[in-house]
Amino acid sequence: MAQTGFWLRDQFPVVYEGGQPKAVLVDIASFAQMELIIDNLSNREEEPEDAILAASEVVRGLVARAKEERASYNWQQELDDI
Repeated sequence: MAQTGFWLRDQFPVVYEGGQPKAVLVDIASFAQMELIIDNLSNREEEPEDAILAASEVVRGLVARAKEERASYNWQQELDDI
């Protein structure tokens, strides 16, 4: 399977309006890839693992604890430090 890196705004021409970025222009090949990804995500079938996780008290507890935590300013560095 071929892998494509993430699309970055600076890879495409930006359209400005009133000095503010308004839109990006993408080539047809990039648009087709984005369309395929969005279609796959919106039409994917549920997996049994999703239901197990959704019903898990452990996951619910982790989510509740995570919501209580203060947002990290530099989460990438903190993750690298772990």
